[in-house]
Amino acid sequence: MRRGRWTAAGLGWLSAGVLTAAAGVGVTSAGTGALGLETHTFTRVDCRSVSVKGGTVWHCIGESPAQVRANDEADRRAAQAALRAHRDGVPSDIGPHKRTRLTFVDHDGRRDPQEVTASRVPVVDRWIAHSGNVVGAGVLLTVFGIMGVAWSAYRLRPLRPG
Repeated sequence: MRRGRWTAAGLGWLSAGVLTAAAGVGVTSAGTGALGLETHTFTRVDCRSVSVKGGTVWHCIGESPAQVRANDEADRRAAQAALRAHRDGVPSDIGPHKRTRLTFVDHDGRRDPQEVTASRVPVVDRWIAHSGNVVGAGVLLTVFGIMGVAWSAYRLRPLRPG
C-alpha cells in the first residue's frame, strides 16, 4: 500500500487515535477534578466487598459536607422526637441517611478510608474518586491516542519525490 493517500485504514487510525486521546483526557480530568468538574471530599466512607467472577470489587458510599450536615440534623431531630415519643403523632424515625455512591475508591482490604475526594461526571452522573489508578488509566489512554494519531500521520504523509 502506498503512503500518502487518504485510505480507510489511515482515517481509521486517525479517528481511533483522536477518540482514544479524548477519552484519556476525560478520564484523567475525572480522576483529578480538572476542567471544572464538581468536586467534594466525602467522609464517613463505608465500603463492602462483593465477589465477582474475576475477584473482589469494592462498593463504597460516603457523605458529602452537605449530607453530613443534613444527616446530623436528622439525627438531632430523631433524638428530640424520641424524647417526645409519648405524644401522639410524633414520628419516632426521621428516615435513612443520605449517602453518595463512589466509584474507583482505593481500598486496602482491611479498613475503609477516612475520606475520599471525588468528582462528579455530569454525563453519567457518577462520582469518580481521585485515585492513582484512574489517573494512570487516563494517562495511558491519552498516550495510546497520541500514538494512534502519530501513526496515522506517518501513514497519511505525502510521498516525497526523489
